[in-house]
Amino acid sequence: MKHIGYYILYAVLWLVSLLPLRLLYLFSDFCYVVVYYVVRYRVKVTRTNLLNAFPDKSDAERLAIERRFYRHLCDYAFETLRMMHMDEHEIGRHIVFENTALLEHYAAEGRNVFAVFGHYGNWEWVCSLPLHLHGMSVSTLYKTLKNSAMDRFFIHLRSRYGTHCYARKQVLRGIVELKRLGKPFVMAFIADQTPSPGNAHYWTTWLRQDTPFLTGWEQIARKQNEPVVFLAVKKVKRGHYVCRLEPLCDNPQTTPPNALVEKYARRMEQNIDENPAWWLWSHKRWKYQRPNICR
Repeated sequence: MKHIGYYILYAVLWLVSLLPLRLLYLFSDFCYVVVYYVVRYRVKVTRTNLLNAFPDKSDAERLAIERRFYRHLCDYAFETLRMMHMDEHEIGRHIVFENTALLEHYAAEGRNVFAVFGHYGNWEWVCSLPLHLHGMSVSTLYKTLKNSAMDRFFIHLRSRYGTHCYARKQVLRGIVELKRLGKPFVMAFIADQTPSPGNAHYWTTWLRQDTPFLTGWEQIARKQNEPVVFLAVKKVKRGHYVCRLEPLCDNPQTTPPNALVEKYARRMEQNIDENPAWWLWSHKRWKYQRPNICR
């Protein structure tokens, strides 16, 4: 039954995604009204997150961010759906990568790269990075979805342009396999996810509130002593993004524990503050409190 459900879902989404983006945005406009005004999808969560993140903004300012966020969230869904039929030329018109020479420089030195970014803009389109690199593969860690049909669907989308997906428990084995191939690679992590209580080893003030961060990616980067880059995403206009590659650290072993996580947190915070509406505010990012023993 799970396989049947997947193929039915895939067939429906495949047909809808045949439409060009300009028509899908009409569906997105309708979806925004339903999701925001009728269903009220996680509006309480979003509103609380914005209040805690921007206590100095007025109610009107936060409400404007909230509405722009829900419009963007619906756009993100249909933009991602369109990936099923986007060839490399079409997606190349919608997301531009700047400073890819940084990765090519590391590749020329025979070094691998760890890349970190967040749920900002259209993070699914960032998976088209392999189209802009020569002699360097791209892999990413992904969090397995509870719905197996949706999990298979998103793996298919993220793999379309050459990005290989590793589940969390497979990433270390994946790095070993990639090293054996002898070809420089990029291993990308979405690093703004909420760690489970048992993995909340590092806390910092982020977006004006106490926030735990995943530290596994930094531990791997320090052990391998491979350079770390930050993917700074900017939404230029509807359906158009720029992703700039910025050096975060060349030699992680020279930094103290959690220094890279802190550096990522500050840069990601800056990215969000530049235009808050494009971050995933409906995510329950602050559902855990720091244990008193750690304060």
